[in-house]
Order: sequence, then structure tokens, then C-alpha cells
Amino acid sequence: MPRCTDHLGNEYPSLSAMARAYDLDPDVLKTRLRRGWDPETALTTASTSRRTGEREDHLGNRFRDLKCMATAYGIPPTTVKNRLSRGWDLEKALTAPSRVCNRTVYCDHLGNEYPTRRALTKAYGINETTLQNRLKRGMSLEDALTRPNLYSVTDHLGNTYPSKKEMLKAYGVPRNTFEARIAEGYSLEAALTAKPGTLRKPVRDYKGKEYPSIKAMLEAYKVPATTYNFRKRSGWTEKECLLGRKKKKSRPSKKQIIESEMRRKASRKRDSYLSHVKEIDPEAAVYPEERPET
Repeated sequence: MPRCTDHLGNEYPSLSAMARAYDLDPDVLKTRLRRGWDPETALTTASTSRRTGEREDHLGNRFRDLKCMATAYGIPPTTVKNRLSRGWDLEKALTAPSRVCNRTVYCDHLGNEYPTRRALTKAYGINETTLQNRLKRGMSLEDALTRPNLYSVTDHLGNTYPSKKEMLKAYGVPRNTFEARIAEGYSLEAALTAKPGTLRKPVRDYKGKEYPSIKAMLEAYKVPATTYNFRKRSGWTEKECLLGRKKKKSRPSKKQIIESEMRRKASRKRDSYLSHVKEIDPEAAVYPEERPET
């Protein structure tokens, strides 16, 4: 098996092992030797390559990269990276017990831990999507958590919610019901707290007769609700929605027009013939079926 020897005579099982012994990246050492550097200079010159990513732990120990540092502490590199991205300090990220390593923990800018991201955003009164969008736009964790929400809403009791959706969810009111109540002029308190069916206003038909609800009016006119709503959307008047439109007389077909014209011509021709014959012989100017029996 080929072995590598440094300028001091020390043997190593491979070129990569020799590079690591001198705290170098194997690719850097290979590039130096390929360019004609002598072994001593190639091994002892400090590397300035960014690819090495040299890291230092909380005790001052230096490592070639984050992977080597995490491996030295017996923690997966991805775990250390995730902890640091969530705001953990370096010492805690490297020394936390193993039982924490398998559980995702979210930290705020003050170091407080939360079991889930939802718990973190709920503590600061913002939405999860809002937090994600703010971090994507490059905001710091502190600003993303503490900046007031421009879309927050307040109910009639003064409680603030991050969005209208959250407020309606807290009161158990469907969005379309809430918006319909507001459009009809109800107060915010009534729109949020009224029970279904208690806010129905009386309605009047085109004659001015009052009914307790639209349903009662439609039952009186025997009009299905779907038909009434369709007519309303089509722009019909209230009277037309309840009674319907009068059917327009259908236009005669081309065949009917031709037959009518032929009958009209035959009638004029018959009248002209009878008037002509009557001048010659009045008795002959009568059709056989019209003549009296002798």
C-alpha cells in the first residue's frame, strides 16, 4: 500500500491523512504540489482558502471546519448547524445533552426556548407565515418577532389578533357570515357574538308587505330560493323575481309566414273572381256548396 512521507520523514497512509495532520485541506495540498511547491513549503504555509471554513469552539480550540468540530463533540454537524441558526450560543449547541439533540427546539432572540414554532409566534402575537416571510426578507429574528403586525385587528373588547381570520376563529364565526352581517349594518359586537338566526331583519316584497324573513316571503310566493337568487343576480326587479316575467309572444316561423301569405293571396283571388262573375251572372257567382237546392 503506497504511503506518503513529509519533509521530516514522518509516514502517513495517504496524502489526505498527511494534509489533515498539518491542518490543511487535502485539495489545497494537492494543488500546491501540482504547481511545483516543495513538500515543506506546501505543508507548513497557512491556508487562506475559504473552503477550509476554519472554526473555533467556546474553549478556543480550532478545527478545520464545522464538521470536524461537531464530530469532536459527538454531535451530528446538521444538528449543530440547525441549533446555531435558531439562535443557540456555541457552547450550548456543542454541549447540550443528547436527549435534546433529537428534539427540535425554537429559540427567540433572548434565548427563550419553545417546543414548536407555533408556540414561539403565539407568545409574540404574530402568525407563523408572517415570521417566515419576514425572515426571508432579511429581517433579524428580533425585528421579525417584535415588529407590530400591520394587519392586526381588534375586537369590541379591545383584544388584538394578528389577523381577521384569527379573530373569527376565536369567536367561531364563519367569514362569510361575519362579512354579511357587517354589510347589513350590524355592529362589530353583534357580528361576532350573535347566534345564528337571531339577527334576521324583516323583509318587504314589492307591494310593501312585511315578512319575518326572506324564506317566509319566498314560501308565500312559492318561489325556490335558488330561482330567486338567480333572478336577483341576473338583474331582475323584485316583482319579476317573485312573479316571473311574462313570456313574450313567439315570432312565427318562416313556414308559417309563407302559409299565411298563400292563404291571403288565395282569399284575394277568390274575392276578385266572385266579383267578376257576379257582374255577368249573379246566380253563377255562388259556389256549388252555397247554392240552394231546387
